[in-house]
Amino acid sequence: MELVLGRLLAVVAVVAGTASCERRHPVVVGYAFGDDHPNVLDVVRARESTGSRRPEIVDATGMTIEQGPPGQVTMASRFAAYPGLVAVVGHGDSRGTLAAAPVYDEARIPLLVPTATSRRLRTISPWVFMLAPDDSAEAAFIATFVVQTLRTRTAAVFYDNDEYGVGLRDFLRTALAARGAGVLFEAPIAEAPIGSFCDAGHQSAEASLVRAMPRDRPPGVVIIAGRTPQAACIGRRVHERIAQTPIIGTDAVEPDSAFVRTVGAAASHFYVVAFWYPGIPGDSSAAFTRAYERVTGAMPHPTHAMLFDALSLVETAIRDVGGNRDAIRRYLAELGVTRPAYQGITGAIAFGSAPRPLYMLRVAPFLTLASPQ
Repeated sequence: MELVLGRLLAVVAVVAGTASCERRHPVVVGYAFGDDHPNVLDVVRARESTGSRRPEIVDATGMTIEQGPPGQVTMASRFAAYPGLVAVVGHGDSRGTLAAAPVYDEARIPLLVPTATSRRLRTISPWVFMLAPDDSAEAAFIATFVVQTLRTRTAAVFYDNDEYGVGLRDFLRTALAARGAGVLFEAPIAEAPIGSFCDAGHQSAEASLVRAMPRDRPPGVVIIAGRTPQAACIGRRVHERIAQTPIIGTDAVEPDSAFVRTVGAAASHFYVVAFWYPGIPGDSSAAFTRAYERVTGAMPHPTHAMLFDALSLVETAIRDVGGNRDAIRRYLAELGVTRPAYQGITGAIAFGSAPRPLYMLRVAPFLTLASPQ
């Protein structure tokens, strides 16, 4: 009897110690982005709390100095070891997220991926949840716009030579072919430092890349599956070589004032794919835009809206089911199945077969909707 009672007391002591440990460590959400404040995280922190279970959000400041996938793996490992961590929002792109995902899978930590588009992320782990449409959906959206709105059937594709750009390139080939169109020319964007290209005249590597595009048989549209600085520079050179040619930037191209200055006259022929834009109807989207402007002094880009939705969704999950990793994973998996879809500012969020919105925006003279999903 005394032995049984002793074991019972030992169990009670362990449970009490565990509970005490949990109280010492608040519920934590990792935010796999840096310290460029003010940012979306400041917008989230500035709003009123909606419950007593609001988590502490820890960003990636100081977690790694490594670049590329190794740095993302290091960051993920440090998040996984962080006391009280129950979920992570990140990482910044497809390559880094694909590298980091196995760390979260092994640690059984839900990972909400705001903007990475590689289709491989859909099946890499049951702990990974993509908010953005994948590269196959984006490619189909672009191909439909090319054929139905621009009414052309030939394209040139410039792409980043990584998981993001190559994925879009491959699916663009398929999607255009399925609509009776095709790629006349394609080339990887050089992994050279950006900054000198647009001022370097026609001897730069990127300008040479554009000049390789046949002038005697020009494509009906140029598609750039790359990042904002490269897209601005390439778009400018395309316009100089083949004026009036429509140019489409994929979702990683977010046209700010620097982009518009760099791209120059090509802006009036430039379109961008977006997951969201400030003019979307709805009170919640308008409220976010106002809050972001108030906190940061700038207009939000689609990436900011996706990050806001990811952080808000994690907070809602914790409020509804508590700070348990398994419970949060189940909550996310059940959205749109046994639970209603989460209504975010970027649209309904459910991690099943329901499509997520995409928009085609015209850059100039103002950023306006050219075509809905």
